[in-house]
Amino acid sequence: MNDNDEPEWLLAIDLTVDSYAPEQIADELGRRHAPYLREAHRLVLDKLSPDEGGLADGVRAETRRYLTSQPWLGHAALAPAVASVEGTTLAALNAIVATASPTATPLTTTQPVRPIRRLTLQPSATIVGNMAVRKKPAGDGVELSWDTGPNITAWTIRVSVRPDPRQDYVEGELVTLAPATGRFDVALDELPRRIQLYGLARDGRIVRRAIVSALTSGNSGAQWKRQATAS
Repeated sequence: MNDNDEPEWLLAIDLTVDSYAPEQIADELGRRHAPYLREAHRLVLDKLSPDEGGLADGVRAETRRYLTSQPWLGHAALAPAVASVEGTTLAALNAIVATASPTATPLTTTQPVRPIRRLTLQPSATIVGNMAVRKKPAGDGVELSWDTGPNITAWTIRVSVRPDPRQDYVEGELVTLAPATGRFDVALDELPRRIQLYGLARDGRIVRRAIVSALTSGNSGAQWKRQATAS
């Protein structure tokens, strides 16, 4: 128990302590900003002078779009991580523009501009809960593993699939595992999977839990995004 007499598993995750959020932000924002740096570099190679202001505005717009993609990204504790990534990108952009030849043709609105191609990235899977779940490739999917404990009398796991992005997950069969079992194989394809893992106490209460959502064969190798929850 804690000072508020709340069970540990009911407490909200502290993003500054329990989350990999800063690393996830650096990875995702870096990928979103990368096309603007590549565009600036291409223009320099084409003997053109990049519009640094316009490209910088694009970088900032990508940051805003990312921040609105998930509610938890607005947490005040994550603001320094966001600012750091954006600042690093803008500094790199400035350095690339500085390499343009003094005789390079300034890029104007009358010149044709190739559209910036955004990377087609498959969203990362997310995980929420009060326990750590590890993964590694296994056959046509992944092997999930976790630490067992003496207070667990059984584990239950359900794998659901989402065949249509406009619909909810279709729940799969609920599987019960022995308390000493700490692994489970999940087959994957292009359809998103949701894995619900619960550890049950002797009285049937859920004391350990983890829910992985949007897991596919395409994103199974990427780091999961951990989301905060209060329940």
